[in-house]
Amino acid sequence: MRIAVRTRLGLLLGLAAVLVWVAPAAAAAAKLPPGAAPYGLVASNANFVRGKTLAERTASYRRLYRAGVRAIRVDINWVEVEPVGKPLHDYDFRERDREVRAITDAGLRIIGILAYGHPDYSTRGKFLGSTPAGGGIPPFYVANAQYFPPDNPEDFARYARTVAHRYRRQAIGWEVWNEENEGWRFWPPREDPATYGRLLCAAYRAVKRSGSAAPVLFGGVFFPAIADEPGTSGPGFVEQAYGANPRIGRCYDAMAYHPYPYPFTAPELDVPVRGSVLAARDAMHAVLARHGDGRKQLWITEVGWPTHRGYGVSEEKQAQYVARMQAATFAQRLPVLTWYTYGDYDDPSDANQEAHFGFFRADGTPKPSYFALGAFARVFAGAHFVADRSRALGLPPGAENTGGRGFALEYARAGARITALWYANESGAEGQGAGPSGGTAGPATVRVRLPVRAHRVTIVGFLGSRRTVAVPKSGRLSLVLGPGPLYVIDTGRTASRTRGRHRG
Repeated sequence: MRIAVRTRLGLLLGLAAVLVWVAPAAAAAAKLPPGAAPYGLVASNANFVRGKTLAERTASYRRLYRAGVRAIRVDINWVEVEPVGKPLHDYDFRERDREVRAITDAGLRIIGILAYGHPDYSTRGKFLGSTPAGGGIPPFYVANAQYFPPDNPEDFARYARTVAHRYRRQAIGWEVWNEENEGWRFWPPREDPATYGRLLCAAYRAVKRSGSAAPVLFGGVFFPAIADEPGTSGPGFVEQAYGANPRIGRCYDAMAYHPYPYPFTAPELDVPVRGSVLAARDAMHAVLARHGDGRKQLWITEVGWPTHRGYGVSEEKQAQYVARMQAATFAQRLPVLTWYTYGDYDDPSDANQEAHFGFFRADGTPKPSYFALGAFARVFAGAHFVADRSRALGLPPGAENTGGRGFALEYARAGARITALWYANESGAEGQGAGPSGGTAGPATVRVRLPVRAHRVTIVGFLGSRRTVAVPKSGRLSLVLGPGPLYVIDTGRTASRTRGRHRG
């Protein structure tokens, strides 16, 4: 996760416009990562996990496991496992072994981030950077020596192979670098698609020789371009990487991206330049398709909303967005959705957005978003996505800048049909900071009549509340939809007939 320049938020809000997301055709069915539910895999970043001892950290990770998370995206930084200074290749995995042990003891697997540079292997890192651990310009350590790329990609490849071999049984994916398109921060002095491509190809070959069967990911690109700020958009960077090496598709198995919404608007809402969280999938896929790699998987390896009172969203809104993102993302056939991040930390300055993205507050108590995670996992256990019923039910398609799109996404498992329904009523100026929470540019709610098969159905709220209701003789259930999703579980006898149509 990276910084958003607060002075740009008002400008971006003023430019906001909606490009209505149309669900793309399902991509070719692909094997899901180990531990995934039928709909896909929910993961979390490891940032700010609580606990000092192995037992305490395992307990923290187990909280995520109980809410349906099945993998942890974790840094295995080069400077952490190969201490700076002579002799070279003097690897020390004690600290990372302990962290991976905590993760796996909680029943989780890892998505390992192979990053970043190392001053012993980088001329620029040694002479232009600062101290390798914690140096640079705060609060985000710009110009830290470890972020400068190595002079020789094969040096990085040796580190990558060593790490991948050591954790070959625990990993479900290897991500090569992180947000390399934000060169001012992670690939100083500026992003370089050609040089990154050479490093990616070297690392790919090395990981494939390591004995690990986990896929190699093109390092997660920070998706949106932000007006008047440094960096290259995710699609733009990937396009340039293909331009420098048209065969780069042979150097990764899946594409990772980070579709953060700047400003922190609803996931369904498009604004100029960066589009929407959901539409980011289409933009990333379009680049790959142009180069003959449209069948490669797309993984979201970071996304989230901070609960910051000034420029983030409320805790309730964060929970709504978590529920909506999970239902919509897996309906897009994306196999992996990774949240940023585990927890918050104390921020006396009240100015650091990084401190507010978590599922848990700084004191360790859960936010509503944690309960939204768990409710989704329980309701959709064993379910596959079937179809988007939104338009067939007459739900509104939304409009530019005002939002107002209705969703009815049908999932099914043996003996049950589950429909996730909500109305994204937020406009470009809503749902963040101290502003309104939605419905000021259009109606706050809409009504829908959902066809069901059973005489009684269970309605589950996005935070886990449950009620059973009788269905009218018409066979249509009348519901009022707002921004908090409802999950309607229909166990009518014919629901199980659809199961054979789903990918397994």
